Amino acid sequence: MISDSREIIVRVVQFFLALDGILHLLEVASAYYEKAWTTFALTTFHACIFFFAAYFVGHDNTHHRGEGHGASHD
Repeated sequence: MISDSREIIVRVVQFFLALDGILHLLEVASAYYEKAWTTFALTTFHACIFFFAAYFVGHDNTHHRGEGHGASHD
């Protein structure tokens, strides 16, 4: 039961993070279109940080997989 709830929460958070990533890209495109170069530079930098963090956290998510967190050891 708790595992199912946790899985649903994780999926909802992943959905909103993906939506946030799309909004970052739209923000960068909007700044470029408006020729707001300072805003374009700042939002591009911020979007890069966001996507690097999402990539590395998503591929290194091993926090709760150790002993005592439901892992079976034979």
